[in-house]
Amino acid sequence: MAVRPAAFFGLLALATFLGALVIGYGVALPGLAASPLVDANLGKALAAPLALRLAEILVGASLVLMFSVPGWIASRMATTISLLLAGAALAHRLLLVPHLGRLWARVDLIASRPVDNLAEAQRWTEHQSLLLVIMGLLLLVLAGLAARRT
Repeated sequence: MAVRPAAFFGLLALATFLGALVIGYGVALPGLAASPLVDANLGKALAAPLALRLAEILVGASLVLMFSVPGWIASRMATTISLLLAGAALAHRLLLVPHLGRLWARVDLIASRPVDNLAEAQRWTEHQSLLLVIMGLLLLVLAGLAARRT
């Protein structure tokens, strides 16, 4: 039994997206930022390039999903979800990640100074977390549609 190319690339992109969300943003970044081997400022500085690469992986996987879903699932709802994922991943990479990098660069985490910059950086980090959770939920809905349609 041969696997259709759209289904192959769709499943590959789905797994890559989910892996970057769960392993990258859920395990690697918090583990690196909270490592006892480095101080908090250095941990944030070391996590910044990894966050940028993870955001680029999300964009790449969402674009592959966007192009493979119509031939794989053949559902208008799935196509809409893949377009939403691509838009959210692009907004995350192009707008949110650079803004967070600039905000956290102006904060001294050990001294927790300046307080207003720290509060703004934490608020935008919560926005990022919310966006990542929404993207994860959309991805699970897409996986459910794929399981039902395939």
